[in-house]
Parts: sequence; C-alpha cells; structure tokens
Amino acid sequence: MVLTVEPGCYFIDPLLDMALSNDKQKRFFNTDRLKDFRGFGGVRLEDDVRVTSDGCENLTLCPRAVEEVLDVMKGGAWPPDKDLVPELKRAWAVCKEGKMEMIDMNS
Repeated sequence: MVLTVEPGCYFIDPLLDMALSNDKQKRFFNTDRLKDFRGFGGVRLEDDVRVTSDGCENLTLCPRAVEEVLDVMKGGAWPPDKDLVPELKRAWAVCKEGKMEMIDMNS
C-alpha cells in the first residue's frame, strides 16, 4: 500500500487573530516569534510512503534536513553522497541512461 503523508504548518492571520483573542489558546503561542511569520502563508512537506508487512519506505526524494536544503539551494548535487536522515527510510534512486537505478546510501 502507498499513502501520502502531508504534515503542514500554516499561518492564517484571521485564524491566528481568533486564537490570540482566546486566553485558553493564546498561552500556547510565542507571540513575539509569531510576528516573524505573519503574511508568510505556510509550508507542507508531502511524502509518499510505501507500507509493507515488514516496515515502510519513503518514496519521496527531496531535501529534508536543513543541511540538505541549504546545500541544494547553493547548487549542490542531489542526491547527496550521504543520507543525513536515515530515519526517514528514503528509497534512493538515480537516473542512469534513462532508467532509474536504486542506490544504497546507508552502506
């Protein structure tokens, strides 16, 4: 079975204003830090995950660790030489001569 995992963090001003006007909810916010994200929108990290009887495998191959993201933004190669977050259980592959070839990043 393959499923999509879509965690997200959104900064929607009308909803934030409503929460901040409620004393029970307001205590969960760092209002000074929140100011930095007003008008930002948000982010969603979407992964396709294959689930089998003996575990799971992340089929999404995009930068996730801060170091990976910054390296790619600077023009670094992708995929990297080393998997910085093996706990994500990513299934690594590269395209060679028009065909996808699986590679083992954890050996």
